[in-house]
Amino acid sequence: MRFRRPRGETNHPRIITDFNRTLLLIADPESLQASVAVRLQELFGAQKVLILQLDPQQPCFVPGFSIGFKSSELEGVKFERRGGLARWLLVNESALRVKEQSEVVLSLDPMEAALLSRLHIHVCVPLLVLNRLTGIVLLGSGDEKWRLRDEQAELLQALAGQAGLAFENAALHREQRDRLRRLYRAERLAAAGQLAAGVAHEIRNPLTSIRSTIQYVLPSFDPPDQKRVLLDELLCEVDRIDRIVNDLLSLTRTTGFHASQLNLVELLDHALLLIGPQARKQGVEIKYAHPEEELKISGDAGQLKQVFLNVFLNSLQAMPNGGSLGVAVRRKTADLSERELIDIRIDDSGTGIPTEHLDEVFDPFFTLKKEGTGLGLSISYSIIQQHEGDIELSSEGGRGTTVIIRLPARG
Repeated sequence: MRFRRPRGETNHPRIITDFNRTLLLIADPESLQASVAVRLQELFGAQKVLILQLDPQQPCFVPGFSIGFKSSELEGVKFERRGGLARWLLVNESALRVKEQSEVVLSLDPMEAALLSRLHIHVCVPLLVLNRLTGIVLLGSGDEKWRLRDEQAELLQALAGQAGLAFENAALHREQRDRLRRLYRAERLAAAGQLAAGVAHEIRNPLTSIRSTIQYVLPSFDPPDQKRVLLDELLCEVDRIDRIVNDLLSLTRTTGFHASQLNLVELLDHALLLIGPQARKQGVEIKYAHPEEELKISGDAGQLKQVFLNVFLNSLQAMPNGGSLGVAVRRKTADLSERELIDIRIDDSGTGIPTEHLDEVFDPFFTLKKEGTGLGLSISYSIIQQHEGDIELSSEGGRGTTVIIRLPARG
């Protein structure tokens, strides 16, 4: 592959215009990173390109998209947000050329300097947005003679500035899209709940009459009589309809919410204990990274236990012939402007959910199972929203499902 290199400053406006045109066509953050990395490699002939992005869980920069690196090379790679490299790039607002500015590299944290050397990095470029360092681009090569000329370094910094803005806009676009999706989902749940509240009275009145009639007639037949068997089945169906009506009403019901300070670990322990026998029967291995510390939250113990059981049982139903169910809990390090949160991550190796159905999984009555009302996840979503939290689901057909439940920490 022949690399197209900038030939001088006279080409800068055209190159920047072409680069910006490429950025405008892509809104997905991952695709945008890939496009920028490929373009920088073509322009500057770097054998290696690594885009570092802020880790949402901890204050450091971690690998995003990369070219020329093996996955094993990038394991454990991170640069602290307040580390020497990040501070230098933020203050100087310019590229650090490792070979030419060796005195700067010597002043960095030893671990950072060692990382740059191990990865064969020649240039570090800041991604700046409104005086904030939002990421770092690293260019490298196995050829020790590879260098950037002064005009190339200036062009690289100009392109990095545009890329930083594009990455920020793509992230904001995704956040806005997710926010609108959650709002739309909440509106659909509210509409379903209001509809249920309106028809519940009309449904329950005839149900009460049907139940009373069946109970009146039932003693007229002895247990062996087939007619009594049919009446018993009818009574079970009446009860099932009544439970469905209750489930629908719970989508918007705020009464009966009894919040208290809870130990999240105890709730998870109890829920996993309840599904343990069924998991063993199906040959499902439960991998639970039990937290050592107490994790305090405020909420309704019964409702939260219902959420965990809904998710766990969905996972078991997706693994009828065995598999693994992973549960991990961690406190999320939040920015100063955010609440401190606790993430409960639940992974299974089940049948998964086709991508085209992911936007529907929290809709009332949506289900891919032969049996079930399709209300479990809808109710779980409503409960978590009532707890000022969030629930996310990602999956792929045949590759399992991941559910992340996020709740505010309390102390």
